[in-house]
Amino acid sequence: MASPTVLTWNVSLGVDLTRLFRAESLADVERIAGRLLADVDPPAYEARAEAIAGEIAATDADVVALQEAAVFRTQESSDYGAESETPAKAVLVDILSEITTALSARGLDYSVAAETVTTDFEVPAATDGGTVDVRITDRDVLLVRSDVAVEPAVADTFDAALELTVPESDEKVVLRRGFCSATVRLDGGRFTAVSTHLESVTQLFRLSQARELLARLPSDRPVVLCGDFNSGPGGPTQTYDHLTASFDDAYAVRRSDTDGNTCCQATDLRNEESQLTRRIDAALYRGGLRPTAVRRVGHEPTARVEVQHDGETVSVWPSDHAGVVATFELTATTPTGTPEPTTKTPASATESESTVTGTPSPTGGSPETTAGASGPGMGLAGAIVGLVVGVLSWSRRE
Repeated sequence: MASPTVLTWNVSLGVDLTRLFRAESLADVERIAGRLLADVDPPAYEARAEAIAGEIAATDADVVALQEAAVFRTQESSDYGAESETPAKAVLVDILSEITTALSARGLDYSVAAETVTTDFEVPAATDGGTVDVRITDRDVLLVRSDVAVEPAVADTFDAALELTVPESDEKVVLRRGFCSATVRLDGGRFTAVSTHLESVTQLFRLSQARELLARLPSDRPVVLCGDFNSGPGGPTQTYDHLTASFDDAYAVRRSDTDGNTCCQATDLRNEESQLTRRIDAALYRGGLRPTAVRRVGHEPTARVEVQHDGETVSVWPSDHAGVVATFELTATTPTGTPEPTTKTPASATESESTVTGTPSPTGGSPETTAGASGPGMGLAGAIVGLVVGVLSWSRRE
């Protein structure tokens, strides 16, 4: 009987994008983006990736679901807003690459089984050497260990998205969320693993995305749905309740007597005492699966690592979220006849050279918002969407 272990972890952008979207003019955007760019310190990301890889190694996970596995790119001599604007290509930090490199250094062989590019935007940034362009690309990812067989992956973005206009510019930022999935075979068992990151601020979009996600998942086999759902115990639960109407929560089943909070540490990750107060990251499951063990990782103070920043040694958490690792007993299932979702070839973040466009309207849900949406742990699009719900209105939805 197969006993797959699955780890899910929002690995954190590591910068506070809400500062950028407080801008009221293009000059503000450049100034704030320059400060954000200065905070993207490659050695710090490398140290965090080492810590994350250490936790992955300790769990011996068969499948690893990552959220906010972002790429930061730059381009000298900004051409932002030009008619022939070229997307920034010079990689400053690639969080996914840092993690896989750290895993390889430990002799662990994991490969990317599925990947989806969600939000991908670029803004000008003022630096001492002049104005450059900085591009941030967000991704949801599934890693699998080399001995795990993988069937063709599915990767897509949700229809529910927001479109914002940069101040004093015709440039738009399309804020997307998405998911990726892969069906894996292990010790004679077969199940689909999913990595997703739902909207952090507005319940309207979060619930709409959850409905889209459920409609796209196969029901002819067991499914482990991993992600940062931005909904759950300790905060608004409408989306969590919707998901758990058809899925069970491994942590709630196995550890109902403990809080299991996963969100969120300070944005700069330097807080000494844990600030986790909500359980919004989870491994949900359905079909022929039974959880036999579940726990958090990266939530104890001992998980913090030392990094050098501006000549100072500081300790930081591996991420602003804790990870969740669950082991299941996998049994045979009876197919229901539901067809496989349509496969869409995932775009690699290192190859994607243009942002997505268009803003389909979401359906369903209520206008409930998540308290503290401008704080840490809200994710890439969440930091931006905070403006739409009243944090700061320098743009409008068309």
